[in-house]
Amino acid sequence: MYECPNCGYNLKYDIAAQKMVCSHCGTTANPYSLQKGDEAENSEYEATIFACSQCGAELLSEDNTAATFCCFCGSPAVLESRIGKGRRPARIIPFSKTKEDCKASYARMMRRAIFAPKELKDEAYIEKFRGIYMPYWVYAFEKKEKISFPGSTSHQRGDYLVTKHYDIISEVDASYRGISYDAAADFSDELSGAIAPYGMEEGKPFTPAFLSGFYADAKDVDSSVYRQDADALVTEEGYERLSHNRTCARYHVKDGRNKDALKNALRPTCTSAELAMLPVWFLSYKKGDRIAYAVVNGQTGKAAADLPVDRKKYVAGSLLLAVPLFFLLNLRFTITPGVALFLAAALAAVCAVVSCVQTSRIGERELREDDKGYMHAAGRYVRVEEERIFGLSASGIKLLQILAGALIFLFFLPTAMVTVAVRSESSLAVLAVLLCGFGLMRIVTLERWQKPVRKGMVKEMLPVLVKPVAAILFAFVIMIWNPVADLYYYGGAVVSMAAVVWTLLDIIERHNTLATRKLPQLGRRGGDENV
Repeated sequence: MYECPNCGYNLKYDIAAQKMVCSHCGTTANPYSLQKGDEAENSEYEATIFACSQCGAELLSEDNTAATFCCFCGSPAVLESRIGKGRRPARIIPFSKTKEDCKASYARMMRRAIFAPKELKDEAYIEKFRGIYMPYWVYAFEKKEKISFPGSTSHQRGDYLVTKHYDIISEVDASYRGISYDAAADFSDELSGAIAPYGMEEGKPFTPAFLSGFYADAKDVDSSVYRQDADALVTEEGYERLSHNRTCARYHVKDGRNKDALKNALRPTCTSAELAMLPVWFLSYKKGDRIAYAVVNGQTGKAAADLPVDRKKYVAGSLLLAVPLFFLLNLRFTITPGVALFLAAALAAVCAVVSCVQTSRIGERELREDDKGYMHAAGRYVRVEEERIFGLSASGIKLLQILAGALIFLFFLPTAMVTVAVRSESSLAVLAVLLCGFGLMRIVTLERWQKPVRKGMVKEMLPVLVKPVAAILFAFVIMIWNPVADLYYYGGAVVSMAAVVWTLLDIIERHNTLATRKLPQLGRRGGDENV
């Protein structure tokens, strides 16, 4: 605690004044005039540690008042634990956005979240925003040397394509500062990236006085974890700038091997990795055994949040939108029985694809494989064990997929050709469903976005595919049968759409799983054993 030199009351950092202010007598002070002893020379600083009894989160503070709730798990009881040491950061960006500014930024974001639960817009809930200084690693890079990289030109001469190869030499003088990544395992990489960047030019030398009235999380991620990401970001930036140069464009340095050679030549040197405290307004929303977070950049006011969907609002909004959409489509198109069945099957295929992607993403999120900082702090590394289907590796599955797709088309192509003469819209539907089925098979049996199939992923996906695949097959049977009576087509469309609606409700539930997280258990002893 910092005592007021006038009345002895507690001094706290005031965002609007950008000074230490006594709330009792109004005395102001410069944060740098309040150094405690030889603190400036130490590599650590003394702080009060608040430990959550539920999840074990530890927050550092220069203020002795007890917290009202834990920002990481939403627990209402955070007990004062002990006096401890925190590693002294090199820089700090003081809060420049007040709590009112933060609430306004959050409110602007929530105006677009029409399906969010009403609790997220409640004033009493929004009032729980807390200011936390989060630790970040701030990297600096330089590239000051002469580089050489290949280029080429090509032109047609008669029946020959003539290609000339060149070595291009360029003098590079570039420096990058302020590339930041969060150094707290508790803070999601996804959320910290969503409120980036920070303007490090406004950073100040660190002094603990800035923390008075706020909380600060401790650093538990090493600087080496994100260095490669920062290196790749700088290299890509340099490549984009240089490749658009007139000379480089003329010699096609963006083509094939030339591109890789240029990136390797531009790879910079990391000159420093400093620890800094950056301001974040933090809010947690707890429901059952899941939790969602909202964060606001305390410097720029940029907001981001995990936004679950209220099922009742979504259903009501969809019904209200469906009515005018139906009449609008009827004005421009004629919804024939075959078209209705085709649309139902196509929607089922889209739902199947979305369900597969969601299921895979949930698996990554629950294991927190998408958060490098957490994986490092937990002593875990992402080792994706490749799924083997029917005993085949990824290359074997790829060959199986191609053969299966070819057999499907060869087998059903005559049926599609016959239906052209009978009912053109039916043939279109058959071909469309076959294409959807082929794409679905790629997702289920092979790879997701060219990544190895995680062990158990296929087993996780099969249950979510039952309803949409059943809808596709039901529509497919009617299309192949091609009955004369339109009643069969309308009946098939109704049944398929019912399966689609059911699947959409499941998609909402999976979205809410993705928009919330497990209650954190941060591996530290919670509460205060001495209280």
